[in-house]
This record gives sequence, C-alpha cells and structure tokens, in this order.
Amino acid sequence: MHEYKLSTPLGHSLSVSAFEPKESAKAAIMICSATGVKQSLYYKFSQFLATQGYIVYTFDYAGIGQSKPDSLRRFNISASQWANNDIESILKMIKTKHSDIPLVALGHSIGGQLLGLVPSNSKIDGIVLVASQMGYWKMWKGLQKYAMAFLWYVAMPLSIKIKGYFPGKLLGSSEDLPKNMAVEWQSWCKSPNYLFDKVDAADEKFNQINTPLYSFSAEDDKFAPQNVVDWISQRYKKAQVTRIHLIPQDFNLKSIGHFGYFRSDKKAVWQQMFEAIEKLV
Repeated sequence: MHEYKLSTPLGHSLSVSAFEPKESAKAAIMICSATGVKQSLYYKFSQFLATQGYIVYTFDYAGIGQSKPDSLRRFNISASQWANNDIESILKMIKTKHSDIPLVALGHSIGGQLLGLVPSNSKIDGIVLVASQMGYWKMWKGLQKYAMAFLWYVAMPLSIKIKGYFPGKLLGSSEDLPKNMAVEWQSWCKSPNYLFDKVDAADEKFNQINTPLYSFSAEDDKFAPQNVVDWISQRYKKAQVTRIHLIPQDFNLKSIGHFGYFRSDKKAVWQQMFEAIEKLV
C-alpha cells in the first residue's frame, strides 16, 4: 500500500491509498466511502482485489480520517463538494495515471449517491453500488422511521448548534462530520425526493452515467433496506442496472448489515462483489 496526499481545487488535500497488483493492472477501482467512514474500512477488501489484478484507490473525504484538519469548527465542506471536488479530483487523477485501462467506481452508501453528482462521472466504465440508498426518513418502517426522524430533526441540528460540527464519534454513529456537509445531508434526508429536491440539475448529472451498474443490498441492513436501495438505483436511469439483494443465511452468515460487506469474515460477500467487478471490465 502506498499513501500520499492529493491537492484539490478547493485548496485542501485528500489522503489517498493505492493498492497495486504484482503484474500490470487490468483495471483501476476507485472506492468512495460511506458517510463518516475512514478509508481503512476498505483496506482488506482492496488488498484482496489487488491480488486479483486490480489497482485500487481508497481515500478519505475532506474532514474525515487522515483528510481531517486540526479543527472541524473552522472547516466547511458540503456533501455536494465531496462529489464535485473530492471524488472528481480522485477520478481525474486515476484517469490521468491509468488512461489505458477501465475505471470501476465502487460507492458504499453515500459514496454511491455522490457518484451521480460527479462532473466527470461519464468517464467511469462500470459501477458497483454497495448499500447505496436514498435517505428520506419516511421511507423507513416501524421504530426505525422515528429513529431516523429524531436524528434529522433533533439530534443533528442540536448537536451542530452546540459543537459547530456533527459529533458523530460522541453519538456513536460515525466519524465527526463538517458542519456544511451535515447540514446539507440533513436537508436531503428531510425531503421526499432526497438530493433531487435540493441539488440543481441532479437528474441531468445522474443521466450522464450510461454504463453497467450493479447495486447490492442486504436483508439485515437497517440503514439501507431494500426499498430505499431500489429507489436510488432507479435514479440511474441511463445505466444498465442489475439489483442484487443478499440474504445472510444464504452465505452461512449471521449478518451482513451496512458495513459487513468489507470485513474479512465476510469473504463469501466479497466474492459476490468481485464477480460483479469482473463482469464490468
């Protein structure tokens, strides 16, 4: 693994990790993280993909992990800017370094949503969405719906007002999030059409993607149940979408959840994602 910093047009640097195969790479893979999740979650899966002949890039969004400034109170970046600045910078870097091989983008949770907003997303040759969903709270059912409403209407705005950023670590939900990112994300999750109600020309940006796309969900994922994964997958209207819904018991697993896809004890799930990637290159 090679680690380095990548400068971006907004003036901040991103922490990037590259996992290289022993031989020439047959394709490049860009992994776009979930909200408030460090790139280290994806390291073991990236190492596995490197052994299969891929060069894999992970990175931390601005404000997260090794891309975090000394203080989030004075650092502002929005969710949209994670797409049009951070992911865009990584994508351009990969296409410059590896212009002769295909690029596959793997988006986990919000990472798969933001891919639709990236200015140069038409340069992606294939996409894998993992637990990527819309976030409008009324799409959930039962007690989970009210838990989501509490987060968006009470916990998040109140904690941001007190701390000046979203203290995800303190609340046990994620890494801390920059204020503008959390505020914009919150506004999406309070809107029936999610980011499409808030981001200018979102449909047009999503429609730039016309590649094959695999979208995964898991039966026991309370953060991304099947119906909300279906919803965001269907917004990639020009893509050739294949939906795959995983049942943990089918793989002799007790759980997959929202983050288990990338854990080393879930190699049966790794194989499912690997097979999708192989079909895209």
